[in-house]
Amino acid sequence: QRTFVCSTPSPAMAAGSTAFVASSGGHVAAPTWLALSPHQHCPPQASSSFVGPSVLVATSGAAATAVAALLALVAWPKRGRQRSWRARKSARKSIVAAVAAAASAAKLSAFGRAFALGATVAGSVAGIKEGTDGGPPRTHKSGGKPKVVVLGSGWGAATFMKGLSKDDAEMYDIKVISPRNFFLYTPLLPACTMGSVEERSIVTPVRRLIEGKAEYLEAKCESIDTLKKVVRCCRAGGPARSNDVNYERFPEGDVEGKLTFDVEYDILIYAVGAQTNDFNTPGVKENAFFFKEVQDAHKVREKVTDLFEMASLPTATKKDRDRLLSFVVVGGGPTGVEVAADLADFCERDAIDLYPNLREHIKITLINTGDNLLSTYDQSISKTCMEVFKQKGVDVMARCKVVEVTPEEIKMKRGKEEELFALPYGCVVWAAGIKEHSLTNQLKASLIQKNESVSELNVASLKAPVRGIVTDEHLGVRGSGGSIFALGDAALVRHDRTAVFAEQLYKAADIDGNGELDLMELRDLFSGAAEEFPQLEDYAAYLKEAVKDPSGDDGRMSEIAKVFSDALEREKLAFRKVFSLTNQQVGDRTTRKEKEVIAAEFDQALVHDKSSMNLEEFRLLLECVDKNLQPFPPTAQVAAQQGKYLADLLSQGVLDGAQESYAETMGSAKVFSYFHKGSLAYLGGGSAAFDLPIIGPVTGPAAGVALEVFQTFGHPGREKTGVMG
Repeated sequence: QRTFVCSTPSPAMAAGSTAFVASSGGHVAAPTWLALSPHQHCPPQASSSFVGPSVLVATSGAAATAVAALLALVAWPKRGRQRSWRARKSARKSIVAAVAAAASAAKLSAFGRAFALGATVAGSVAGIKEGTDGGPPRTHKSGGKPKVVVLGSGWGAATFMKGLSKDDAEMYDIKVISPRNFFLYTPLLPACTMGSVEERSIVTPVRRLIEGKAEYLEAKCESIDTLKKVVRCCRAGGPARSNDVNYERFPEGDVEGKLTFDVEYDILIYAVGAQTNDFNTPGVKENAFFFKEVQDAHKVREKVTDLFEMASLPTATKKDRDRLLSFVVVGGGPTGVEVAADLADFCERDAIDLYPNLREHIKITLINTGDNLLSTYDQSISKTCMEVFKQKGVDVMARCKVVEVTPEEIKMKRGKEEELFALPYGCVVWAAGIKEHSLTNQLKASLIQKNESVSELNVASLKAPVRGIVTDEHLGVRGSGGSIFALGDAALVRHDRTAVFAEQLYKAADIDGNGELDLMELRDLFSGAAEEFPQLEDYAAYLKEAVKDPSGDDGRMSEIAKVFSDALEREKLAFRKVFSLTNQQVGDRTTRKEKEVIAAEFDQALVHDKSSMNLEEFRLLLECVDKNLQPFPPTAQVAAQQGKYLADLLSQGVLDGAQESYAETMGSAKVFSYFHKGSLAYLGGGSAAFDLPIIGPVTGPAAGVALEVFQTFGHPGREKTGVMG
């Protein structure tokens, strides 16, 4: 696969690509030119040698040079095995030189070096590195083939199956069950809104991904019996009319012709994802378009096209056209921003050419509840996003809460005054957040029933009002006995909550046994427990500064730490420490609080006496503390890395769904660690936002090029084709 970029000719580009081809020892043919500048044509000698997948982007010569070198570097591992050590060393120097030249011209040398590394591991960045085969046939430790059921076909499930080699899969009897028979590459879904990317180019058949590893069943899981280890699935038997292809394939409730069957499991991989959250806002389900599936993008495109045609009719008044061509996107996160950007691109390019008389009526509005768009990104990226949208004519309405969506108006409240006003619209896209899947509630109920009278800790964790099913740091679902693993948006990986241990902590800290905790005892408790519960660190630091021991005796600290450890030894597993800046275990994800906020929480908890607290006040304080815990973000990166991690666990050939095999595997396995590679978002007009760890934010056309490269090589099924629907 030859991957280079064509752009405005530059010495750096010529030198870099020529040196790379020359240093390949004849193993690399003339480069393929993939990206064209706005005014350049593909050289005949290059276009005639084109092979493999391509990325067409408009960019400057400097950025194109960087992409050429980066794409060559991505393909390096396959080529490197065919060359001598000297040839490989020389070629590496040529690539580095090309990247350096381009980065210098673009004033992004730091970004260039970091992205070169990121592009090299573009597959493994998302956790999509495929398991390798070879060697003698492997057998499971149990001597049999444990039954593994995988629910879902999203990032977590796809990368889990991709990460298992065929040899590893042979040790298990694997079935993949999902109502969607394809994997959807969600980072490019917003680009399908108005056809910037063809829908079928971002989907991969599940059967291709699992070929030679598992069996696929197109069905919907209705319920999970964790006691019997059975999942109940259903599917419609067929349409009433043979030519009806739009019939409901997965009907709810008891309907005529519905097919129902059970599938047993030893190990359940729960990767069903999440659902769009409408926050129970009236009219959203009836009048707005959700945006999670490829069908959603197709519906939005059809609606927008229909609105333009209706506005073109001579019967449409100015008021009609203003309403029909008012496009509203709700949600200031990456999905909402990218959908608005794609709509803006369409309106300022194709729409103006196709409907020149309607230009003055077109309006795009982005509604956000907060002050900043892309609030999880660096502040400068949010600012740049606002500037880009202002230039493109996108109206950003901040601090607005949607209270109702009628067939023709979207009603909102703004600011603290909660001023109520309405905005006429033609199309509303709802991208305001997610909530747990309906099946997750049923799974929680089944696990609670299984754990009642067995483990109060598991029952308390399962009853906690959180999104997703709670897992430990090995992705094992609490209370499942090692038989269920959850990942992606369906899972909530987290440390134990301190409130669950309120009574044990209280007794451990009450050294003098008077039934109350003074501030000094609280200080010693929080300091001694902070390693086990990272959410206590800020509180421990505050108390250490605010409360001094008049006797100067610090020996109490080690004593209380020992008492605390002994009190919880029977119920808790030890947690490991952080091992790098970018690798995040769940304990690292705590919200930092200012001293003033902590002081206010203490003041609120200390009701009857400002110098000591009883057990109930202590529980209240711990509930505030636990709010600091932050789960991993619900992103494709996290789900993909979890899928690869889980594939590595099963590749050991020990897990069989029993508690003993789980304990044996986890005794030597590392906990799941999320390696954050950065956040990306398309802003329209070829520009993008790229928030990189350590380096920081990068915006503009260069980031747009990086986005295209990263997304293309991060697709786990980009080489797979087949029938899907």
